[in-house]
Amino acid sequence: MPQKDLQDYYLDLASKYLSGNASDGEVKELEDWVSADPENRQAFLLLKKAWMLSGIDRQQSTPDTGQRWRATARQLFGDDRIVEMKPRTSRRRWMSIAATIALLAVVATVIFLQPWGGRPMLVKATDESKTIELRDGSQVVLNRASTLAYSFDEETATRRVELSGDAFFDVARDEAKPFVVQSGAVQVEVLGTSFYVDAREGQPQVQVIVESGRVAVRQGEQEAILEAGEMAVFQVASQQLAKQAAPDQNFRALKTDTLQFDNTRLEEVVFALNRYYHAEITIGTDELKDCRLNSTFSNKSLEAVLLILQNSFDLQVTRNGDAIVLTGTCVQKE
Repeated sequence: MPQKDLQDYYLDLASKYLSGNASDGEVKELEDWVSADPENRQAFLLLKKAWMLSGIDRQQSTPDTGQRWRATARQLFGDDRIVEMKPRTSRRRWMSIAATIALLAVVATVIFLQPWGGRPMLVKATDESKTIELRDGSQVVLNRASTLAYSFDEETATRRVELSGDAFFDVARDEAKPFVVQSGAVQVEVLGTSFYVDAREGQPQVQVIVESGRVAVRQGEQEAILEAGEMAVFQVASQQLAKQAAPDQNFRALKTDTLQFDNTRLEEVVFALNRYYHAEITIGTDELKDCRLNSTFSNKSLEAVLLILQNSFDLQVTRNGDAIVLTGTCVQKE
């Protein structure tokens, strides 16, 4: 059996097992495959985690449940449905599929439970942002380490996408078909407008900032109607949704590749840098947080920006893996 067919075979076998529809012989065959190679075991554990995160009840599962789950996995993660910024690494295709499923279990579940018109498409950005044009003419700038799943056609009542990470949307107007962005517990609905959604994993809040038009942001029974220049902030810990004025225009950096700071506190600068570059920068001393920066960064790498900061203040940059710590004083260099 060709390698690709073999990988698909075990994907199907694992899906049948997780849905409780595998025969005794199939269970034994899967157990042998899992124990034959550490990579096989890791792949199965990742797929099992995705199943658990999806919330599908195995006790109430039917053969159709397993079949739909396998179909969802194939639709989401088949080679013709994934768009990546870079070629695949040398890891086995199965491991890539399983890791992606684990990362996007919630996205897969929404597609599984709410079949949309057409086949779903998944777009992933790796270490670069990516501009995507959807079939309705809308454009999305997807930031680094972010994913977008979408599926809609002429027959669907709404245009619905799932976002993990952050992205800037420029939505083609269609009053008959609202455009809905689902990002975790937060839902954004528009007819035609441009806005930014920041739903990066591990952040204490989800932000929606409007550049033009009108946007409805919902979380449970809470709702905020936003106009241009306004933002909604959903606090994950308190589960509270609030509306406020957008502090600056740096949310547009995904479109413009420009960050502009006018007498901006360094704490706010670091927040903008972390958002744009998906970096892990922290400030090591409280004094540094109130340093004021006047600078514009256009098409700069993170390394170039850090060097500019070092040359602007009495600043030291310390690295520990991906973590970056800034220490020093606000004394400006000549």
